[in-house]
Amino acid sequence: MNGTGEPMDATDAARARDALATACAARTAARRASDERNRPRGYTVAQGLAFAAGFTAFGVTGRRPDWAGWLLPTGLLSLVAFLVLVWLGAHHGGVTRWFGRDCRPGRPAWQTWLLPLAPAAVGLLAAIPYGVTGWLVGFGLAGGADHLLRAARTGTA
Repeated sequence: MNGTGEPMDATDAARARDALATACAARTAARRASDERNRPRGYTVAQGLAFAAGFTAFGVTGRRPDWAGWLLPTGLLSLVAFLVLVWLGAHHGGVTRWFGRDCRPGRPAWQTWLLPLAPAAVGLLAAIPYGVTGWLVGFGLAGGADHLLRAARTGTA
């Protein structure tokens, strides 16, 4: 039956099959094109290391003011490198998503939405005993580790 409740004839069924085959071919072509736009291997690792180095350098500056002349420029360059890598990745891939919404079977929704907030939580916990220095170092190391774990999980390391 078609959408009006009328029985379908063989011609309508053939058109529906052709439309379905065309849609499947388009989806396959889109996936193939997406695979060709993947970021280079090690890209996520470089992001994680730049993130960790930048925030850690800023955090240590508060504890070691005598090294501030080296730590501040190092932290600034590391975070600029991180942002450049993010920008290049967003333009290389063609699509930017903040959170992966891949809700595969067995993957709970809290993993999809709450795990990206873990570095901020680690930073806040480190801020309790160590103040701003603890927040910066904890956030930097946890954010870098998050990128490294993501690279290992997706095989882009």
